[in-house]
Amino acid sequence: MLKSASKVTINTGNVLNLIDIKKKAGQNVTEELSESIKLTLSEWGTQNGHHDLPIQNGSAIPEEDLVPIRQNSNYMVVSTSTAPREAVLNITRPHDDVHNKMAEEERKNLKIGVKIFINEDSTTALTECLENVFTALHTELIESVILAYNPDIVHDALDESMKNAFTKASPISLGSNVVRMSSTEMDADSEADARKCEAILPGIKVLWAVLEDYVKEGRVHQLGVADVGGGCLRKLHGWARVKPTIAQINLASCCVVPPSLHTFCKANDVQLLTHADPPDLLSLAALKTLSDAGVGCNNLDWCARYQVHIKCRGVLALKGYVCKATLGSFNGESNTVTTYV
Repeated sequence: MLKSASKVTINTGNVLNLIDIKKKAGQNVTEELSESIKLTLSEWGTQNGHHDLPIQNGSAIPEEDLVPIRQNSNYMVVSTSTAPREAVLNITRPHDDVHNKMAEEERKNLKIGVKIFINEDSTTALTECLENVFTALHTELIESVILAYNPDIVHDALDESMKNAFTKASPISLGSNVVRMSSTEMDADSEADARKCEAILPGIKVLWAVLEDYVKEGRVHQLGVADVGGGCLRKLHGWARVKPTIAQINLASCCVVPPSLHTFCKANDVQLLTHADPPDLLSLAALKTLSDAGVGCNNLDWCARYQVHIKCRGVLALKGYVCKATLGSFNGESNTVTTYV
């Protein structure tokens, strides 16, 4: 279905109203994302009654050829790039309820949180990601954005002994009575933290500057960062014009919250939260979904998860993902897919 696409946007809208997702309670993040993408592609194929995207490789379909498409579905092809061989196909779910759900409550009663997963320090990619989220949610304001930057160099920078410090599957304590690690464990954690910080901080700064502009423009209120140690958070906090006010740590990353991180967050009014998102979410989701569609794809370029809560009740009203992948076609050329999930 995606073989001929240069770039495709797939808008599944609110995944909370997808029955097949509801039936699979207890899914992990990768499974939920993968299943959402699969359902989106399946529904689009059924709606249009064919398996190939209505797109010509290298350019958008001529205006006269778009008429039957417009008459039979809500999908059309548009070109958003000056690149001579890039065309964009926007796919939306005809019966999606995002707009209606957003309209059920006054905007002041809603809180939108977005987490962005990205493996490259591309300002263009980050901007594209955020703008797609704004479009998907029909909003001009996002309350909080959390950046999860996991470049491939992190895996090269940490040897196996250091990686073990970040992959222990144990509960985390966020209380004041933090369980103490042995001196050996603390030394390993400190060294791993320092090496990881050296690898990721330059890229985080590049991306953070983009997020700061959104805050300056009043389009984003609060910024956060995921999976950085106390030393790295301290350096980012000291450098940034807009200070991080949220820090996320993976439930499976270590035995307890690193003492330096816990202390810094408490002293600087940074909210410390836990999460269960795998660091290799982009590659895992791509392999479990887009490869099944008959195209080569080893990694999603970026992915954003949005959640919309009703403030006074704490109810989750909307949830979805916006992702983009570079696909390798059977002739060896690269294609690009963007997905709203």
